[in-house]
Order: sequence, then C-alpha cells, then structure tokens
Amino acid sequence: MLAVSHHQPSTASASCLPPIRIPLPPLIGSSVSSMATLASETSQFGYMPVVRVYYPGLPATDAWSTGLAEANNSAVIVSFNADPAAIIAGSDNAALTQFFDTAPTGHAIYYSYFHEPEDNIAAGQFTAAAYRQAWAVIATLAAQARNPDLHSTLILMSYDLKAGSGRNWLNYLPAGHIISTLGWDAYPAGSAGGGTKELTPPAQFMGPAVAASKSAGLPFGFAEFGTSLVTGRASWLTSVGNYLMTSGALFGTLFNAPGPQPSMTLTDPASISAWNNIVAQSDHANGISDR
Repeated sequence: MLAVSHHQPSTASASCLPPIRIPLPPLIGSSVSSMATLASETSQFGYMPVVRVYYPGLPATDAWSTGLAEANNSAVIVSFNADPAAIIAGSDNAALTQFFDTAPTGHAIYYSYFHEPEDNIAAGQFTAAAYRQAWAVIATLAAQARNPDLHSTLILMSYDLKAGSGRNWLNYLPAGHIISTLGWDAYPAGSAGGGTKELTPPAQFMGPAVAASKSAGLPFGFAEFGTSLVTGRASWLTSVGNYLMTSGALFGTLFNAPGPQPSMTLTDPASISAWNNIVAQSDHANGISDR
C-alpha cells in the first residue's frame, strides 16, 4: 500500500503578516477492531488513508510492529486508557515511552488519552484536574520521542456543546498548548444517547464542533460518527463525507462497528458503496492511487 503523510497544517509567516494556516484535504476512513475487520473494510471501502484504533488499556507492546495501529500503513487515530493517578505517579512511564519511542514516522499519528472522559469524570472515577495533569505527563513523554508525526489529540463528545449538557468542553482541555489537535465524536439525533433516531444533516451535528475548534484555534477532526438507520443512510453518508471534505477537518473516521445502540456496521450495499466513494475522494485528494 502507498503510505500517506498527513502532517499538521503548516503555517507561513513574515514580519508583517500573521501566520497563515494551509488547509489539507481530510483523511477519511473508519474504525477497525481487528486484523479481520481491517481486511474486510479495506475490501469494502478501498485503501483507507486513516483508521481509528482503540486500546482499552495501555497501548499494546506490538502496536507499531505487528499490531493493529500499524497494520494499515496509514495515518491512525489511536486511543488508550489508564488511571490518571498511575500516570501522574509515573507507574506507566515505561509502557508509554515504549509506545512513543517505537512509533513510526511518515504518516500522522493522532494519539489520544482516555477519549470521551466526560462521563468518567461525572461519575467520580477521576477529576478533570487529574485528567489534565495526566495529559501533561503523557505529552512530555511523547515529546521526548522527537517524532514530528505524533500529535496529542483530545477526543471529546460533541454533546458537550449542546446548551442542555451542563458541560463546558474547555474544562477537559489542558492548558499550555499540551493538546495539538481536537477530535470529536459526533452523532446524529438519537444515535448515541437515546431518543428518536434521525439522519440529521452534518452541518447540524458536526457544525458546533467545527465552530468550537476554530474558536480555540486548534486543528480538528471527527473520530466517530455513524448511524444504525439503514433507510436513507447511503445518501446521508454521502452528505457527511462531502461536508467533511469542505469543513477544514484533518480526518473523519466512520464508527463502523456494533455498539450499545443497534449496530452501526455498514451491511447494505448502498451504504458500503457510498462510503467507498467518499474514501476514494479522500485518496485522490491526498495523492493516493493504490486502491
């Protein structure tokens, strides 16, 4: 497969000019949970320039050798979990250092610590302050690897941006430019939190995250989105893909998996074809011809 480099947007400046962000075409792909699902989704969607990988605990020691994080030879959004207290105490330094030091170069690695921490914090499992402090430790370890393709990525729920959520997303954002990229898990109405499921237009359920990211001056992407609705899903996926391609996002990965709600895995030919077409657009925009 042809590897793709997708670094953070570059800037150019002169003494009399402010920095100018140069937008890049977004990388489009999907979540993968195993080598088998990666093979299956590649057969359905073509070569994906980015994949979403989850580790339920600390990253696997083989993540960048024979593990799933490296298997697609592409950009990757990879998350891992650990108790903030353990990270702050340095208990996980060896595992995290190994993960960062062995990470490859040549394509973007959007690494995320404890994606969607909001509910865990609300349940009292740890505090927002501890979460932010743990992020500072992790980012320091990552910086020591001196790998320019490692990008600290805070992944939050777009639900935080709703007026009735009772949340301020900035409470989860560490200070001091520790986070280089924002990732958002954004779902249409009813897909992730109960209620009537709707094929909400992307500007409605993704637009607030775009606005919040831009207001914070941070590059952003969408790490999860999807729906279990089948009727009308193909055209909806096309509209989501088209929105992503013009939103300024760095990446967009479809949540193509079972979940607590009815399965969001694409099984109907129309939806599979629609996402294949969007991935193909991303491949073309990023100069990838090996499909």
